[in-house]
Amino acid sequence: MTETSFVVEVLPDGIKAKAKTGEALADVLVRAGVPLSLYCRQRGVCGKCAVRIVNGPLPFPAAREAALLEKRGLGPDHRLACLYTVRSDVTVEILPGSRLEKVGVLEAGPPSAAYVDPAVKRLSFTKDKPSLASPTAVADSLRDRLNAPGLVLSLAVLSKLGGAALGSSSALAAVVYDDREVLDIEPEEPDRELFGLAIDLGTTTVAAELVDLRTGAIVDRAAAVNAQSSYGADIVSRITFAFENPDNLGRLRTAALQLLNDMIGTMCRRGGVPRHRIYDVVVAGNAAMNHILCGVAVDSLALAPFHAVFSVLPPLAAAEVGFALNPQARVYIAPNVKSFVGGDITAGLVGSKFAEGPGNALFVDLGTNGEVVLKKGAELAATSTAAGPAFEGMNISCGMLAVPGAIHRAEWDNGFKCRTVDDLPPQGVCGSGLIDILSGALARGLLGRDGRITGPEKRIRLTERLALTQQDVRDIQLAVGAVRSGIRLMLKEFRLDVADLDRVLVAGAFGGSLDIANAAALGLLPDLPAGRIVFVGNASLAGARLLLVSRPSRAAAEGLAARIAHVSLATRSDFQDEFVRALEFDCYPKRPT
Repeated sequence: MTETSFVVEVLPDGIKAKAKTGEALADVLVRAGVPLSLYCRQRGVCGKCAVRIVNGPLPFPAAREAALLEKRGLGPDHRLACLYTVRSDVTVEILPGSRLEKVGVLEAGPPSAAYVDPAVKRLSFTKDKPSLASPTAVADSLRDRLNAPGLVLSLAVLSKLGGAALGSSSALAAVVYDDREVLDIEPEEPDRELFGLAIDLGTTTVAAELVDLRTGAIVDRAAAVNAQSSYGADIVSRITFAFENPDNLGRLRTAALQLLNDMIGTMCRRGGVPRHRIYDVVVAGNAAMNHILCGVAVDSLALAPFHAVFSVLPPLAAAEVGFALNPQARVYIAPNVKSFVGGDITAGLVGSKFAEGPGNALFVDLGTNGEVVLKKGAELAATSTAAGPAFEGMNISCGMLAVPGAIHRAEWDNGFKCRTVDDLPPQGVCGSGLIDILSGALARGLLGRDGRITGPEKRIRLTERLALTQQDVRDIQLAVGAVRSGIRLMLKEFRLDVADLDRVLVAGAFGGSLDIANAAALGLLPDLPAGRIVFVGNASLAGARLLLVSRPSRAAAEGLAARIAHVSLATRSDFQDEFVRALEFDCYPKRPT
């Protein structure tokens, strides 16, 4: 027997979709590609999927549906798509307020956007009045009102429901995490805000964003040098420090948490946001940073085979991690790949949609760890190189982060003409400026390809006050050599040549200001035709924001991290030779394309 089907016409999209008898209209619309807001996951309690029935049956709405439509000020020809079942041909109009909002993810590079669908949501409900005839528990009444029988309520939430904290109001709102757990109960206030934090926990620098979870808008940003730097400039130094004494892990963790809580306080003050309104946090860091933040021993990362204790963690309580936020807030750690390749890379790959494109591609994160991810067709592999903090201006005698006054661009005109962030007087030089300066010095014979400064002063003069020393050049040389050898060994592993790469995505805090030609002249990046190399900026932070505002992206990140193979460069017999060759400042070998 052939199953009856009907046609659903969608206005103003002009879409016509087939529907089975009795199928929920919301399911039909989503399958047809309509970005319908299903805020409450089709439980019929939020009223955000309302549509106008232009032509078709209008069954009498139940009391709850009628109340939600009335609350939105909608007429009798409107219904909730999640409760409306298709039993004939029907024409519907999607209301502007019933569509998911889309926000940009990357601020540089290829377009990348996502629909706002956070893990933390605020759902309104009316508290039932108990009676002697039916003394239903308040928690059970709440689950019934939210149409979520499996909803978990903590003791703190139960205490609030049973006490006087909510007053006599029957109109309440539940802050719900991942449709599974109630984080808070509060009196209902229309359009009350919810906030989250996206954090890039880098080895050298830490960046964070305070985000409005209703819209995905960034309320404020903050960045600072990682306070753990006093215990070691790179991740190996910090792992060694933690390995030497059990108490040292606590010192590293405390340093990171104090810095993060200070940054959170600053953003909250500037944005006028109370800390207790922050309910969700996403942290993207390398494997060691993630372990240290969670207080998990890094011993397994200190010794071969350099494996992590965890790759994926369930959401953690903010108080357990150590964040000074709403005590019921949750913390999601972006999943690690393997070994030192961590959640910062996973977040960056998801945020840039790296794995979704066709052909062969390379993802290079120019940070302290210098991670490299190679995509050959559907295959994905990653490795980590010890680039050190030079790209971020650290360990350089006149180095600094890309903050106001930092030289971020330079060109030769009878001496270096330097441009600074915000056009302030030069205070130092950041990563992108270092690349420009060394490339210019190399082109004019002030610097040999072996990294030796040739002038009598044995310095590369930038301004009357600022100059690069021979040791500065050596530190940059080691960083460039680490990344370059990592790229070449990964290409060799997959039997690819530079010319076989269809695109190269370059991530890192200084990527937006990096000059491609100058980076290629030093051998930091492959020498490829214009357009194949794209800068994506701080992809880790952008990816953390994506995981914050788009709950479905978390499952995508976990699946992607599990797919990526890990390549250990140290186990390759040709690693040392390749690294030594990569120390010379020179372009990659060219091949006709």
